[in-house]
Formats: sequence, C-alpha cells, structure tokens
Amino acid sequence: MRIIIYLCMMFMSFEIFGQLKGAVPQSTVPEHINDDRKVENNSAKSAAKNNADKMKKTLKLSEKQYGDLYKALLTYETDVEKTSQSNLSKKDQFDKMNKLNISKQEKLKAILSKEQYHAYIMSFP
Repeated sequence: MRIIIYLCMMFMSFEIFGQLKGAVPQSTVPEHINDDRKVENNSAKSAAKNNADKMKKTLKLSEKQYGDLYKALLTYETDVEKTSQSNLSKKDQFDKMNKLNISKQEKLKAILSKEQYHAYIMSFP
C-alpha cells in the first residue's frame, strides 16, 4: 500500500514540477541578444575572427590593433587545435596549452593599451 501511494505521489510531482523545465522563448527578444549569442567555431580561423570581432566591439580597438589581435588569436587557435589533436599525453597537452595561453596573454599585453588590457581581463567571470 505504501508503495502505491509513494508511486502516485512521485507521478504527481513529476507532472506538476515537470512544467518548470527550461526557459520559454520570448516573442519580443531585444535585437542585441541574437548578436551576442555564442557562435559555433568550426575552425581556428572562425574562432579567431569571432573573438577578435567581440574584442573590437567591447574594447573599441583601432584597425591596426584589430589586425594584430586577429593574427595573434589565429596563431593561438591554430596551435591549440594542433595540440588537442596531437598524440601527446593529457599532462603534456595541459602543459603545452598553458604555455600557449601565457604566450597569447603576452601578445595581448603588447597589442592592447593598459586600459584595454585591464578591461579585457576584468571581462572574465
């Protein structure tokens, strides 16, 4: 008898609380929301371009800075892709990725102004 009551209560709770799954899409979505949605990066070039475009918009980069930044990000993304597809052990991949990240940060420091770099660093959660 207890089992039947327990199963009925579970069934009812699933029916009641199951309606609360996920967010409901709104019909009046602000225009900037779709622009900021994550774009799927299928290649190193697209990842570098998307990141450079976002940084250009948020950090107000000049054209020269944008070009230098794109080259640095493309180099980084290409090296990351090669490293992740290599046959290195997980530890070696981790170490290599850390070195690549440090190198990328040094390049960004050289490209961005002090204020821009600070804004870039502070934009991470």
